[in-house]
Amino acid sequence: MKQTVSRGHTRPLTEISFAEDGPNKTLLVSSAHDKTPQIRNGETGDWIGSFHGHKGAVWSAKVDKLTRTLAATGSGDFSAKLWSLNSGKELFEFKHKHVVKSVDFSADTLHLATGCQDGLLRIYNVCKPSESPLELKVAATPAEGVSKIAWSLVEPDVVFVGKKSGVVEKWDTRVNSTTAPVASVTIPGGENIMDFEQSANHNILMVASGKKVCSYTVDGMQLLREYDMPSPMTFKEEGGVSLSPDGSKFIAGGSDLWLREFDYQTGEVLRIFKGHHGPIRCVRYHPSGTVGASGSEDGTIRLW
Repeated sequence: MKQTVSRGHTRPLTEISFAEDGPNKTLLVSSAHDKTPQIRNGETGDWIGSFHGHKGAVWSAKVDKLTRTLAATGSGDFSAKLWSLNSGKELFEFKHKHVVKSVDFSADTLHLATGCQDGLLRIYNVCKPSESPLELKVAATPAEGVSKIAWSLVEPDVVFVGKKSGVVEKWDTRVNSTTAPVASVTIPGGENIMDFEQSANHNILMVASGKKVCSYTVDGMQLLREYDMPSPMTFKEEGGVSLSPDGSKFIAGGSDLWLREFDYQTGEVLRIFKGHHGPIRCVRYHPSGTVGASGSEDGTIRLW
């Protein structure tokens, strides 16, 4: 199977994502345990630049999809950082009290959300980064811990929160709605939420947890489909899931070395991609739907 291998990271990958950057051009954003998030050409995998400044593993990296001029990262050094995408310069450091596991920009780029292992979801004003953030207590104990966050693509004030306890919640970030989630579901099996991804076009939220991939409606959080992953693949320690842009199939990778493509309707395995030398830790489809990307414990990103 033809593949492009992108080297540059020296430690296991933690997160990858694509950001469209004008007609027929995309950026591939990656974070890893090597402390240095990177930007690549989304079509070729070629390195464009790196962000230097974190002192611990970087768990999450995102580009703002509206202007493509800002990037944000969350790290094990108890900080999140705001960067200039064009120059790689650090613009601001948001200090936290624990490991920052996940970051995401709002659709209008005006706010940055961070999910921290102290149980807080923080919402920062990107235009006034020194202002104190809105803080929502989304996890009461370390066992509940925040594992993944993302701004809703259909509800501009809502942030999805995935937890170690196997729960996905929706939190309204308006000040008068911060006492409890507006919706909550427990994923079948109740294991750590390793990854989720939204598709606004299809109103689908794909979730990877334990030994399963599940799909839910984005707006109502109704369970649509539930898939058991082929043994020995699990999402207990690593892995991810991504729905194709046309909604007909999804890719998933986890504890074994293979990336698999599945039929969305039936769950049938359509293709298996072999090449990584370590467990797969993150996956995403290219916006065109013709390419899938995977990041591994072996320190490489592969485009299939």
